[in-house]
Amino acid sequence: MPSDPAAPLARQQRLTASEVGRYTYCARAWWLQRVKGEAPRNRAALERGTRRHQAHADLTRQANRAVWWVRYLALAALILAACLALSWIARMG
Repeated sequence: MPSDPAAPLARQQRLTASEVGRYTYCARAWWLQRVKGEAPRNRAALERGTRRHQAHADLTRQANRAVWWVRYLALAALILAACLALSWIARMG
């Protein structure tokens, strides 16, 4: 009875999003790495890409934090303006 070519896949149960992308880009390269265990030859390019992705993630986190602070400060300014307006109306009335 021939061995099952998908047997190595059964041992590795998780499939990451980057693996799906790799498979979509080149199913053969994905198979060579995932099933046959062959290492990619363009290691330097992959490491550069990983660093660029990390830098982008860091910038995205910083931008999200900045947006949160802008919204928080805008809400605080709105509340302060409402309090001042109510105070002014109370003095006039």
